[in-house]
Amino acid sequence: MELSFRENTKTVEIWLTNEDQLDPGTDAEVRRLCSVWEGGEYTVAVFRSGNGDLFTSAEGLLLNNLAG
Repeated sequence: MELSFRENTKTVEIWLTNEDQLDPGTDAEVRRLCSVWEGGEYTVAVFRSGNGDLFTSAEGLLLNNLAG
């Protein structure tokens, strides 16, 4: 798990690897961290690694956003 604080956007980023997601304690820790900043001046974003092909996944997101 990696935490990144972005002062310019008032964002806290929580990055989870596939290995992090297999750990049974990770969800509880993410919830705890989110509650620390809940209702404050920071927005919390949680990023979870996936198993799909990066190019295909990014292409799908871009095409969806262009259509909408």
